[in-house]
Order: sequence, then C-alpha cells, then structure tokens
Amino acid sequence: MPTLLYQCPAGLSGDMNLGAMIALGVDPEKLKSELEKLPYEGWSIQFTDDERSGITGTRCDVKEGHTHSHVHAHSHSHSHSEGHHHHHRTFAEIRDAINSSQLKDSVKADAIQCFRVLAEAEGSVHGIAPEAVHFHEVGAIDSIVDMVGAAICWDLLGVTRIAYSELELGGGTVQCAHGRMPVPAPATARLLEGMVVSTGATNKEATTPTGAALLVGKNASYQPKLSGQLIKVGTGIGQRKDPNLPNAVHVALIDEVSTITQLAQDTVWELAANLDDMSPESTGFLAEALRSAGALDVWQSPAFFKKGRSGTVVHALCAAAELETVEAAFFKHSSSLGVRRQSWQRSILPREIHNFASSLGAIRLKVATRPDGTSTCKIEYEDLAKLANEQDLPINRIEQTILHEWNVSRK
Repeated sequence: MPTLLYQCPAGLSGDMNLGAMIALGVDPEKLKSELEKLPYEGWSIQFTDDERSGITGTRCDVKEGHTHSHVHAHSHSHSHSEGHHHHHRTFAEIRDAINSSQLKDSVKADAIQCFRVLAEAEGSVHGIAPEAVHFHEVGAIDSIVDMVGAAICWDLLGVTRIAYSELELGGGTVQCAHGRMPVPAPATARLLEGMVVSTGATNKEATTPTGAALLVGKNASYQPKLSGQLIKVGTGIGQRKDPNLPNAVHVALIDEVSTITQLAQDTVWELAANLDDMSPESTGFLAEALRSAGALDVWQSPAFFKKGRSGTVVHALCAAAELETVEAAFFKHSSSLGVRRQSWQRSILPREIHNFASSLGAIRLKVATRPDGTSTCKIEYEDLAKLANEQDLPINRIEQTILHEWNVSRK
C-alpha cells in the first residue's frame, strides 16, 4: 500500500507540500491540467529548483491576478508584480465549486474533506456553522490551488494513506484577518487537537492552517517508526529563509505492502461476572459504565445459575492498563461479589478511521485490511443513525448509498 510519510521539522504549508509532490515525481503538466478543471481563472503555478541552508528541493509559487502560466523552471526563477486579490469565500462556496468541476470523485472528496475539517475548526472557534465560515487567507485562490492540488497529487501517486513522524508548529505571533494571534492561531490549534506536535524551533508560524488541514483532512497518523520499501523522497522548499532552520518538508513514498498485511499481536484481559439479581436497565447501565471505564468491548450472555435462576453473564474486554479501572466499575455498578479475569492472546487486523465526505454528509468509516491485502469497510453506527435522522431515510438505504460512494471513490 503506497503511503506518504511527512517529516516536517520546519512545519508544513500548502505550497511546500506541492513542491514535495513534484519532487516525488508528479508531472507538473498533469497537475496543472487537472487544476484547470476548477471554475477559477486568473492564476498561474510555477515550480522552481531551490535550496534552504544547502538542502535542495522544489519550491512552488501560485500567483493570482494574471493568466499566463509557468509550469516549471530552474534556478533562474523570476517574479511578477501583479497584486493578489484575496476573496473571502465561504466553505459552502468552495465545496460547491469543487463539486461542479470535472475532477475525479475521489479527488473531490479528499479536497472537500480538507476544507471541511478547517471549516469545522474555524466554526468552533467563532461559534458559527461550518457552511457559513468565511475563509480569509485560505479562501484565496492560491490556498484553494494548494488544497485541491494536494488531493490531485495524492491520487496521481496512488496514495491510500498518509502519516507523519514530526510536525513543528513554530512560535511567536502571526497577523491574521482577525488581528495578531499567537502561534498556532486558534483555528489551527483546534484543528490539530490530539496530534503529536512540537513548538519553538522558530519564532514564526511553521505550520499554516492549510498545512494542518491537509494532514487532518487525510487522516494522517503519527508514525515515528514505519516499515516498508522506500520508493522515493521528495523535498518541498518553503518561501521563508531562516538560517537556523532549513524551511523544507521531506516526504517519503513508502510501499507498505510487505508489512500492512501482517497481523498485529497483543494481550487483552477478559473480566466477567454472573448477575442474577439485577434488572435489565441496571445491567445496561453497568455495560455503559464499563465502556466509560476503558473497556474495549462489553457483551452479555444469558445463563442459568443455581436453584434454576436465570441471569446474565457480563463480559468486558480491556487492555492491561485499564484492568483495575474496569474491575472497579464492575464492583461499583453491579451486585456481584466477585469478578473473574483471564488473559487472552489475540491477532488484530490493521484498521483506520476515515472521515468520508459523502453526498449525504460527513461520516466516519472503519476500514480494515485483510491478510490478502483486500479492504473491508464498516460505517460507524452513531454517524449512520445521525444521518438517517437528518435525511429522514431508512438506515439501510443510507448505508447502501455511502458504501457505494466509498467504493466508487477508491477506483
């Protein structure tokens, strides 16, 4: 499975990413022809061989305000004086523009999802709906080209997932449309919640909102160690020059075919208790309490106990780190005077959660890879039920529609 591993010691921006994609082997002419399917005019894109502190790579420049294009150049790069006219486009406007294009459905889905996660972060910060978010810097044509261009490049490289081993955010402050903000800006910080990051390597903004949205929108996982065949490495050069921190991102194309089909092994604990004097409602509450305590799974089995009493055996599966917490929940929320425990060895298929932009709305899909390399997909039930209620449609029809769109997007 082709995987892109992002190493971002100087952060990540949209133009740095496109530079790295060209360095990895994406045809700049093909990228430009695909970008021209967007309903926007008055822009050009140029790729230039450049270096930062002796590190060579490819720099990307997207110009707005003129239509003649420069697809590739070398060290004799030149600049243009036409001004940039940044429009404040809403997420809904950008989404509709992408959907109206002739781009592949899978490219549309990736690009829209990157904008969506950023709109959700912005909306959360400002207290408005994602569809109503007005993008300022990201609403400009250069950022749109960066974001959609990334989705095109991932498709051209045949990439099914991306990972990162390092992500620098920077420091100091940055001037935004809403004034001067600390780095990372509020929306960027909200967007990156839960991700492994570093700060302080520079007193400037290292990871831009666009760069953050690319990683989050494509479900980038933190992988400090990754095994597989290294196909190629591409370096994208950023605009800023910093003598203390080479402004470059390194992206490795890795074939994980030899490793992803191997089953992971781990040890889990099963706790169980016999219950013959609790009501179904109380037993249901116990199951929820066990999940909240950290149980990986909870299930019930009907049983017959002494004196012919019928009852239930409640089982909970957990990792060793949660063993005491889950056991404490058993004693706190059940009538049982004892809890059995035993350890199990288990094999686990690789799986990932994908945020998929379907025609019915955003939804999470759990995708597992089988030992033969094939994939199976399961929709997260909570999202499925939410969409069924919102769309007022049968849940099985929602499921069929989304699974069909998912399969089409992967072709």
